Amino acid sequence: MRRLVPLVAWAVLAVGLVAAAATAQPREALGGVVGDLRLASTTLPTGLGWTPPVAATGALVPGRGIGAEGGVFVFAGPGRFRRLSFGATGFVAEGRATGVDAPTMATRMFAAAPHAALNFGHRDGWSYLSIGAGAAKVRATEAGVEDQPASWGLAFHYGGGARWFVREHLAVSLDLRFWALTPRPATTARPSAAATTRIAIGVGVSFR
Repeated sequence: MRRLVPLVAWAVLAVGLVAAAATAQPREALGGVVGDLRLASTTLPTGLGWTPPVAATGALVPGRGIGAEGGVFVFAGPGRFRRLSFGATGFVAEGRATGVDAPTMATRMFAAAPHAALNFGHRDGWSYLSIGAGAAKVRATEAGVEDQPASWGLAFHYGGGARWFVREHLAVSLDLRFWALTPRPATTARPSAAATTRIAIGVGVSFR
């Protein structure tokens, strides 16, 4: 968690700088469709029920994963500055950990959800706040041990970000997102898992 704090601070600062730079651009109305593609770093669930029972002494469970996320925004509403948009976002990430004389543990997290966003800015640069609900699944495996397929569960997400178009159709894109995973019921192989919230930070590009 201590390592995550500087990352969050840098992400928030970057979003602020992008939004500030955007305000210096000529003001043209928001509108159209925007797609995102970003590299993402996310925290992974490590609690009981989210990961398989660790029988081997020294086995480690990955607490962070690297992957990719993407999404689409469609602006709606009348007015010169359209502030409301709708769309969907999703990501996939994986983390691995190997302890001394212990098997490799791998955790994969998938999530996808529609969202609504409130945007602040203009056509060539804006920041946003968004919220949505969808589905997510977490599959954690121990090397050499067969695991039950992961099931999808309800997940909520909220966060914000910014885009700054450096060319007509290309922008720098930043996003900080919280994924709230609802409790997972017990199975024959694992106990139930408590609700948990994971944090994903994405940096990449946007297209329109």
